[in-house]
Amino acid sequence: MLTYSEALERIAALSVSSRRERIPVAGAYGRVLADDVRMDRDQPSFDRATMDGYAVALDGTRTVYSVVGTVLAGQHYGESLDAGQCVRIMTGAPCPQGTTVVPIERTDGGSAQVTIEAQALVQGRNIARQGEDARAGDLVLRAGTRLGPATLSAVAMAGCKEAEVFVPPRVAIVTTGDEVGGGGPAGIHDSNGPLLLALCAGLGLAAQRVHCLDEPAALEAALRAAQESAEVVVTVGGVSMGTHDLVPGCAERAGFQQVFHKVAVQPGKPLLVSQHASGTLLAGLPGNPVSVLATSHLFLSRMLGLFEGGWSPQWLDLPIAAAKEHRGKRHLFLPASLGSGGVRPVDWNGSGDLLSAATGDGLVELPVGCNYALGDMVRFLPFLGHGVGERAAGRVRDADGDCC
Repeated sequence: MLTYSEALERIAALSVSSRRERIPVAGAYGRVLADDVRMDRDQPSFDRATMDGYAVALDGTRTVYSVVGTVLAGQHYGESLDAGQCVRIMTGAPCPQGTTVVPIERTDGGSAQVTIEAQALVQGRNIARQGEDARAGDLVLRAGTRLGPATLSAVAMAGCKEAEVFVPPRVAIVTTGDEVGGGGPAGIHDSNGPLLLALCAGLGLAAQRVHCLDEPAALEAALRAAQESAEVVVTVGGVSMGTHDLVPGCAERAGFQQVFHKVAVQPGKPLLVSQHASGTLLAGLPGNPVSVLATSHLFLSRMLGLFEGGWSPQWLDLPIAAAKEHRGKRHLFLPASLGSGGVRPVDWNGSGDLLSAATGDGLVELPVGCNYALGDMVRFLPFLGHGVGERAAGRVRDADGDCC
């Protein structure tokens, strides 16, 4: 049985074909950048007023100034001001050279002349200087960033009308099991299908889903059809050791070659990963709902990311809010919630207890033999779509304030 890290290494070594395309920035939500994004100009591109008020050319101790014009956002006041003059100015407008901006609340609001509080007449106030946020050519976002609302806005602010992005893989979801959606006391509600469809939608991926009963010929036919229509096939259930665990055999007959089967993790041990000669990947997820939740984040997300420049979800290092010891033999990933004290594992009843797991914000990693005291740092993987930790690698600054 592979270790967790060995399974990730085998996934990373899989060979897939990535494609790129240029699309309008407005339609790039959820897509992964294929190229770095850099500023096309200084930001701000001029000395910008940060308050509604007056741009004042200071004149000693004078407090009454002549108002000689108005500057709106998007306009430029082409003339220089003499000492003792000012212009009305709006937030976002370019400041005349050498002025300071006084908020209107610190004045009498005059139109031909204005009286200003003496304490407000300080040079260089309430102005965002040209290039203060970024300089032309600065890195804004790195290739491999999945675009959310804030990062998409940053691409637009960088001056891009179009973005170079990876073409996302098409996904075919094949859930299995006679019991899923069945009536009577032995039937179970379908929760795994909606989970995977929502995960794909959150990543901007097109996904189709079918359900197969535990019948070999039908399952094999479904896998063949899925392979022809998608780059990634995801099955749910049927990968363990039961008499109706048909996925490994059906996948092999459908042309998928096993990469590995079973990983020393909990939940999710029976995970199957295979690849078709055409390049299509297959992720055979265990059927228990929390196993699907965990393995889709730990493994499936990385398989999908292979088609998008190697993107993978962002882990966080956070303090643990309750002491935790792991004496088991498998790498443990527990549902956990975030609070003011850090990460707190959720009380749950095993890999079938989705109701408890769904109250968490992500998975906390507990390696074999770990013994964490309160406040020790642990690795935490937020659930996709929760908005926690989804800030991808964007423009960062080092200790000196320079872009790096």
